[in-house]
Parts: sequence; structure tokens; C-alpha cells
Amino acid sequence: MVKIKEIDSIKSDKLDMKTIINKIKEILNSGYQEEAIVVKDNNVIKKHEIYWALKYLGTKFIAVSNEEENVKVSLDFLGFYDEVSDPGIRVYNNTIELIERDRPTPLVKLNGIINDKKIGIWAKLEWYNPFSLSIKDRTAWYIIYNNLDKLSDKEKIFEATSANTGIAIAAISSILGKKTRVFMPETSPDYASKLLKIYGSDVVREGNTTNELIEKVKIYAEKENAFVPNQFSNIFNLLVHLRYTAKEIDYQTIYGKLKLNGIFASMGTGGHIAGLIFYFHNKNKAVKIFGIQPEENGTIPGIKKQDFKNWWNINDSPDDIYSVSLEESIDVLITTARTNGILPGISGGAVLAGLKKAYNNGDLDEGDYVCIIPDNGIKYLDEIYNERVL
Repeated sequence: MVKIKEIDSIKSDKLDMKTIINKIKEILNSGYQEEAIVVKDNNVIKKHEIYWALKYLGTKFIAVSNEEENVKVSLDFLGFYDEVSDPGIRVYNNTIELIERDRPTPLVKLNGIINDKKIGIWAKLEWYNPFSLSIKDRTAWYIIYNNLDKLSDKEKIFEATSANTGIAIAAISSILGKKTRVFMPETSPDYASKLLKIYGSDVVREGNTTNELIEKVKIYAEKENAFVPNQFSNIFNLLVHLRYTAKEIDYQTIYGKLKLNGIFASMGTGGHIAGLIFYFHNKNKAVKIFGIQPEENGTIPGIKKQDFKNWWNINDSPDDIYSVSLEESIDVLITTARTNGILPGISGGAVLAGLKKAYNNGDLDEGDYVCIIPDNGIKYLDEIYNERVL
């Protein structure tokens, strides 16, 4: 007999991630749990892959039975949107609860970016995350949260970062009583080093890119028995944006009665855009995902061109990619500040510049578009002033 139980009351052995990813894709495509998991004394004995797929999708409930049975229970009925639908009175017992439960981040309509009332531009404000004031809080928290067993015998956490992920890791590590060492390129903004030191982190600055530091971090970590989150390839970097960022946008646009045609996102590690692609290309193929990268020989803090060969092992990529310059990015973020009273970070300016370029190319249909704004521009005032005389 099939019963509906809270998923957190059920336990299951771990499975390989490829099996789980394939089942997540299947469930997103169908919109249903179509087989009951078989349990005994609240332990899964068959259909472990369904349990883990729903666990990583963030459903509140799961259909269980003491024998194999076919079911057809919708994701909505299983509480798919519950964790992103309403933060309530926003009172939390500690700052880990804050990052776990203060969802969703705001979605706000912007004016003045383009002059066309048929196109709605909506900014997903990721600087509302509490530690690094950026989208990277999601990545740092979810990687660490899902690797607490590996952290139990380690006192240190080492990571390569351009800025925000390292800050988020240092903040969370300080809560857990772990020491951090953050490796950043010389080109990283000065505020990052200062903030990291306030959090108690050791800071190593060398090289021109994070790619140059990844292997060096692994060598140091092995010598000193440190845990390396490795945001560049850790699957939880994708899964956190599948479970939260993408689902929040889905819920918010449904609730706001928007005609969501597409989402524009920058590409750094590629984690958040990969999560968006995986979610919407399987759950709602009508929503296109557009990637933003620097123009040829150009640089923009926090974003870079991607190599889509074996990219996050999802066999998928953005529907289109727009290249923008640092100058275009700063122009649009200044326009945003002067027309909407908020200042996106430079990568957020790049995302808005990419949308503007898509519009000017005639690539946008009538409807609504979400732009992921990774952080706030107050961090980059020196770079903005260096680029533009105001």
C-alpha cells in the first residue's frame, strides 16, 4: 500500500551520482514520481535512485510502499516548491539556518535597459545571500553541507577562487571552526583579500587566473590534510542551482504570472548556468538559457569562456551565447543604477549587456526574461571608476 511520507524521515544508502542525475532528468521530464520507493522500517531497500533524485530536487514528501508499485504522484503534490515559496517571518536560530531557509532571493523588474514595453526584464538579485553577498554562497554552502563526512577529520579547507566563493567558504568555515586558505589570482579585487582576512582566512595571491591555481591547491591540500571543495568540478555546484536557483525562478515566474521566455546568466565555473540548463531543458523546454562570456581577448571579473566538452557531464549547453566587453558591462550597470536605483556587480552588468545585445540582434520574442545578477557593484567601485570618468 502506497503512503506519502516526509522524505527526511526516510534513510537510504548512497548511490553513484551518474545514476542519480539520470533519474533527476527523468523525473523533471515527466513531472511525476512514477514508482514508489520500497522501504522497511523507514529504510530504502529498493528504488534508491528515486529517493536520491527527489532528495536533490528538494521535495518535502515521497511516495513509499513495502513492495514495488507503480504510482503517479506529481511533484507539486510532493511539495516540490515548498522550500522556495515563502521564507515566512525570517527569524533564524543561526546563520546556517539563514543560508538554508531564507529563500527565494528577490526577483525584481528593471526599467530603462531597453525601450520596449513588450519585453520584461527581471533581475534575480543574488547579493541577498548573506556571507559573500553573492550567488557563490549557494555553491559554498551546498558543497560543504554535502561533504561534512569528509570534513570530520580535517581542520583546514583550501580553495582556488577569484573572490566570492572563497569569501563564502571562509565565512562558513569560521562557523564550523575550520581554518581556510584561499588561493586567488593577482588580478582579484582588493576588497576580497581584506574581507577574507577579517574572516580569519590565510590568503595566497599569485598568477593571473584561477585555472593556474587549481592543481597547486590540490598539492598543498594533500600535504596538509585539507579538504578542497573544488567548485570547478564538484557536482554539488550544479545541484544547488538545480534545486534552489532554478526552482526559485520557476516558482517566482509562475506566481508572478510572467511569460518566461529565457534566462540570461554569466559563466564562471559554469555551475549556476549548468543547473539552470539542466532544470529548464528538462522541465520546461520553452525557456531558453543564454550564456554570457567576455569578448575575444577581453576580461570581465568572475566570468570566462567555457569548454563544453564533457561540461558538467550533462550533455547540454546554453541555447545561445553572447560575448560582451567590460565597457559594455559597466555602461549597462551605470544605466541600471541611474534608472532603477540599484547597482549590479560587473558580471551582472555583463548579463544585462548580453540581454541588450540579444534584443538589438532581434533575438528576443515578446515576453519576460530573467537576468541572474551574481553580486552587488559596491564591491567594484574602483574598477568602475577606473573604466569610466563619472
